[in-house]
Amino acid sequence: MSQLGYKVDAKDKQVAGQTGFKHLKSLRMEANIMSEGNGKKEKGLSDYGIIYLSGPIEVETSESVCKEIIEYNISGKTDHIQMIINSSGGSCPDGFAIIDIMEWSRIPIFTTGIGMIASMALLVFMTGTRGRRVITPRTSMLSHRYSSMTWGSHSQLLATRKEQDLEHDRIVDHYLRYSGIQSKKKLAEYLLRDVDTWLTPQEAVKFLVDLVEPLKPHISGERRG
Repeated sequence: MSQLGYKVDAKDKQVAGQTGFKHLKSLRMEANIMSEGNGKKEKGLSDYGIIYLSGPIEVETSESVCKEIIEYNISGKTDHIQMIINSSGGSCPDGFAIIDIMEWSRIPIFTTGIGMIASMALLVFMTGTRGRRVITPRTSMLSHRYSSMTWGSHSQLLATRKEQDLEHDRIVDHYLRYSGIQSKKKLAEYLLRDVDTWLTPQEAVKFLVDLVEPLKPHISGERRG
């Protein structure tokens, strides 16, 4: 299976700044409890239009995320979807299934990267609404070309090569559409090199990210040593 994953397992920036980026406040909403009648019902992430994408991007993950996006579009109970991503990547077909549904969605999808957004997860992240693609300062970001494992007869290997070339083209086209780079030559130089490309937040803002969420100061106002 085609894989785009790490094996440890700017446009619209002004608009982004004006909105104040309340993305991460949604996380705190999970703990809210609301009273209904005589009982109490704990509100979950889905009540606030939040999708949490974590771990490898595989069939089950893709199916779950796609269904959630479709359900939000049908229900109309939220004016936007907040997708929080912490993933080292995974299957290209499963990742592109998520991307296709994100592009289909009538509801804008804001993306926030935490922990790690690597490989195929990075492609999902960059598909978010421009001006609303945010990372936290400690987020690890990895961009690279995809790799795959194939086996079979010589003729079968030759046949498989066609799909490998098509997969590579899909990835390149996606970068050209959603990154700040507009040529294949520059992509090969900066983001899709022959080796893994780890990005600092400052580097990511040049190409893929609209805002780096600032760290909150300590309550005491003093930095711990």
